[in-house]
Amino acid sequence: MPNLLVAELKERRIITNETLEFVLQRPSGFEFQAGQNVNLKLTELPFEDARQGQRSLTIASSPHESDLVFATRLTGSGFKKTVLNGPMQEIEINGPRGKMLHDTSKPAVFIAGGIGVTPFKSMILEAFQAQEFAPITFFYSNKSLTDAAYHELFVELSEKNKELFDYVPTLTRPDSDPEWQGERGRISAPLIQKYVDDFNAVTFYVCGPPKMVDAVVEILKNESVTEENILSESFWGYK
Repeated sequence: MPNLLVAELKERRIITNETLEFVLQRPSGFEFQAGQNVNLKLTELPFEDARQGQRSLTIASSPHESDLVFATRLTGSGFKKTVLNGPMQEIEINGPRGKMLHDTSKPAVFIAGGIGVTPFKSMILEAFQAQEFAPITFFYSNKSLTDAAYHELFVELSEKNKELFDYVPTLTRPDSDPEWQGERGRISAPLIQKYVDDFNAVTFYVCGPPKMVDAVVEILKNESVTEENILSESFWGYK
């Protein structure tokens, strides 16, 4: 059952192009599962905001970490202006919520678009912490490499254990990063087939902007993936 708690804003920084990461001191007794989200409410709001300083954000840190980490795209909203440039304040936390939870006993395919990476960062870190998990293939789509939050982390983890964690970043803007040697283009059936032998032997987890999520889910259904093997979450809160 969700709880209302208060946490101190400890740190804030720009981590990639237009991506803000901020850290809250984890309240005593706050428990969550990797992939879950919370509702945040600012206690001080010096900039006008259409939602009165409230947003639902997925926790990007894993449950074993001592702080709560969040990442969001900067859009000019009063909420994000305040977190980036306002006072270091207390923030109310209501949660956790969310049912897109990683079953580590089954092979998984994670598919993220943009800032939809946050639940997967939490899940991946938690899996590596537990040290026992079925193989994960992680497709991460961005316009350019400068938009890809936590790219270096995923490269490092993949290099540590390629057999259990295969990281597949793909860039969708044709003129971006001309020296990029990795995948290009949107998430598609041929791209997934290149790295996943049997669509029916894995569970798919999809997160990102609504249009991207809908398109990927449709691709998977066209490949005869059953609904119970597709878990998805759309990120509406870009403002």
